This record gives sequence, C-alpha cells and structure tokens, in this order.
Amino acid sequence: MKILKKSIYVFMAAILCAAGLCACGGKTEDSSSSAAREEKVLMVGDSLFDLWKGTCEKDLAGAKNLTNIAVGGTNGIYWSKSEKLLIREDPTKIIISLGTNDIADLRRTGKEAAECDTGLQNVLQTFHRVCPDAYIYLLTVNICGEEIRWSLKDEITECNSIMREYCSRYEWAEIVETEYAFYDDADYTKKPNAAYFVSDYLHFSSKGYSKLKTIVRGALQLD
Repeated sequence: MKILKKSIYVFMAAILCAAGLCACGGKTEDSSSSAAREEKVLMVGDSLFDLWKGTCEKDLAGAKNLTNIAVGGTNGIYWSKSEKLLIREDPTKIIISLGTNDIADLRRTGKEAAECDTGLQNVLQTFHRVCPDAYIYLLTVNICGEEIRWSLKDEITECNSIMREYCSRYEWAEIVETEYAFYDDADYTKKPNAAYFVSDYLHFSSKGYSKLKTIVRGALQLD
C-alpha cells in the first residue's frame, strides 16, 4: 500500500511540474510567449496606396514583411468593418492613407470625417481593438488640385487638425504630415505643384510617389 501511495504522489508531482505548478520549480515559462514577435508592416487605405502597390515594396525597402492591401475608392465605412482582414494580416505596424473620399465623395465635413461612427477615429479604434500591439501611422489628408477636393480644402484642414489632436492622446498612434507636402513653398493659398500629379490632378505621378516615399520612410525611420 505504501508503495502504491508513493507511486501516486510521484505521478501527481510529475503532472503538477509539467503544468508549471509545483512549488519547488515555479511556473515553467512558455518559450514561445517570451520570443520577440516578428515585425510586419501593413499598408491600408484608398487609391493613394492602392496605386503604389507596384513599387511600394522597393520604395519602402527595409520595412519588414511589407503588405499593401489598400483598395481604391474606399472610405471609413469600408475600413471600419475590416476586422477579418486585420486578424488575417496580424501586423505590428499599420500605415493608413484615408479620409479624402469621406470628404469629397461622402460629402462629410472635416469634423464628420474625423468623428462620425465610421470616421477616422472609429477606424483607428477598430484597428487598435483588433491589433492592440500594433503601432498606427495615420497620414493626414493631403490637399490636391483636383477641383472637388480643392474646393473642400477647409474641410480637409479641419479633419487633419482634429486627427492631430486625437492621435496625440495615444501612445499607439502617430500623425504623418502630408497636408501641404506637395506644394513647392509655404504659400498655401496656391494650388499644389502639378508635377506631383497625373492629369486628373488627384492621383500621384512618379514624382509625387517619390516625395511620398521620402515622407513615409522618414516616419518609419527606414533611413
């Protein structure tokens, strides 16, 4: 009987130690949980990033495991419902280009584009909820020379101002400045330089993407 009891005690001790609960050894550390998570950079947004897919991997060389899933013409409605995409990609860094279609196509005010239930703030909160460990970079809405958006530059400026203040509250979010990046000087009453855009004065030329590359590389500290 004593031999049987001793065998039972040895068996139970082995189970407890395997579970990390035996007092003498302490809890066994899971080696996988202590391993550093591999970086993955995810680009999301509208046509600004969608049309960059051909060269963004080369332009942003050094960004690890870079994936661009932007969709042209999209707005906050689309990306505020993108939980499955985020779960699938599981990024450590997210770069967002969004907002211009909310203002120009959905006819939202700058405040609405930032604060409504499918606006930029909701998009960022959704991304943070699904990927709480990811650091988020939000590009400001850049002012282009396309007729509709040029007439809405005050709304764009208001949206950017609200989002700058919003991102400043959180350690997981950062604003990347592009609002006036495609002007040649500090005179913001003039239209942007046409050389940065194709004929529609909305989408970027190769020179526009070269400028954008410099901005994004700086934000990601790739240089």
